[in-house]
Amino acid sequence: MIASCSGSVIPNNIVQNHIKNIADFSVDPCDDFYAHVCPMGISKQDFLKSIFETKLQIVRDYKLEHPENLFVNAFSVDKTKNLSNIVTQFLHSNESSTLCNIAKKIVSDFTRHLLSFDIEETALLQDWEKSSCEQKMEMVRNLSNPTQKFINSRMVISQAIDGSIASSLMEKLDKKLRQLFQKLKMAVLKELRKTPWAVYNGSLDMYEDALQKINFTTFSDIRKPLKYAQSVFIQAKSKCIDVIRGKYSVEIEDGLCEVIAVGEAVLYINKPMDSIYETDLRDILTDQTAAFNSKDTRVYIGNDFTLLANTDYLSDLYGGIGFSLTHEIFHTLVFDYRDSFKPMANYWTKDAKCVEEQTRKTCETFPTVTCDTRETFEEDAADLAAYRIVWNLYKKAYTRKTVVKNYESLNKKQLFFYGAAVVLCSPYGMVENPSHDTLHSNSYQRVNSLMSQMDGFSEAFKCKPTDRMVRNRARTCELYGAKADGKEKI
Repeated sequence: MIASCSGSVIPNNIVQNHIKNIADFSVDPCDDFYAHVCPMGISKQDFLKSIFETKLQIVRDYKLEHPENLFVNAFSVDKTKNLSNIVTQFLHSNESSTLCNIAKKIVSDFTRHLLSFDIEETALLQDWEKSSCEQKMEMVRNLSNPTQKFINSRMVISQAIDGSIASSLMEKLDKKLRQLFQKLKMAVLKELRKTPWAVYNGSLDMYEDALQKINFTTFSDIRKPLKYAQSVFIQAKSKCIDVIRGKYSVEIEDGLCEVIAVGEAVLYINKPMDSIYETDLRDILTDQTAAFNSKDTRVYIGNDFTLLANTDYLSDLYGGIGFSLTHEIFHTLVFDYRDSFKPMANYWTKDAKCVEEQTRKTCETFPTVTCDTRETFEEDAADLAAYRIVWNLYKKAYTRKTVVKNYESLNKKQLFFYGAAVVLCSPYGMVENPSHDTLHSNSYQRVNSLMSQMDGFSEAFKCKPTDRMVRNRARTCELYGAKADGKEKI
């Protein structure tokens, strides 16, 4: 809902700053890479939280620099609370009984935007439609919190504004990510065409088609409709004010018309958009470390992840955000027990047990990790397949030795492996848990499984066969590419 932004500073080289400030160089990477990159007791090691907070600060800075923008501060928590109180007081005052005499259409719009008509509440909607003007007002008065929907709707608009500000500030990074995404898709395609099981079982065309259909989406794809929602808001409020001007105090008129304007704007925001699926809108607007593959055809990356593209280091670009993007791409191309209904699943490799074997092995080597190899299989498989792709791309792309003060000993090969590990740093990563209840493996397991699988890791850090990170490898697990198993026909 913001057309363009300038002046705010976007931090760069976030991964490198983490390595310099957080990594524990007293821990041998060959013994426990996760503990080396994400040491316990460091409050700043929750990397995803840190980039989310960084994005919020960028938005706050912009708002301070641009107080003249009508929408920048119009949806603050304090303003929402004040408007909510005005509307609530009006509803329970004698003045509210006069609104039906002034404008019945205003009452219909006003009450419609305060009442929640969910699918399960069709009876309420029917009652409202049949009700008289006075009865509609009474329905709202009887709500335990009559302005709750209004408060929630203003939150939606506030999120849309903040997301638009962040997205506008990062237009160049957005373009950089789109170029990277196409490069990553092409790299996956090349490996797919060399994959024995896909060639021999006749599924190559099917898999290629699925890969080509994956589109890349960011917040910038919805900025145009969000900007139009701003016009919807202004027009609805102006029209309402014209009808009731002079009938009540300025504060009450503003509160009543704000309810209608906010409701109309959110209705517009919730309309289907070509660039996203309706079911994804809430996650996109919330814009908190959002990175997902939706229905196998759309990969979405939020504004905070976009910050990772602002780097001068190819090791961070490929090893960090490049890995995250490729991981999401592979959600279309790896399958677990939940995917039996998908035609492509019937043609997938018959030799994917190595994924579970590696997960179990890491849980044995690093005992505080909890595992449920069946539940986390797809996420683990996407990790392993993606990491080999970005490592191979990076090896072809780097052109210089990286030297940064305080960690001069790290060379360009070693730096690559920090990217994924830093992104997965969590303050509770190494804390022992009695059970596992998520689709993702524990961050500790994800990082150390990946590194143990990579010959490049042990070579880069000169690990010995007796080191834990080397001993942690179950067996080489390659799902795609020339070294993948499965030449037999189905």
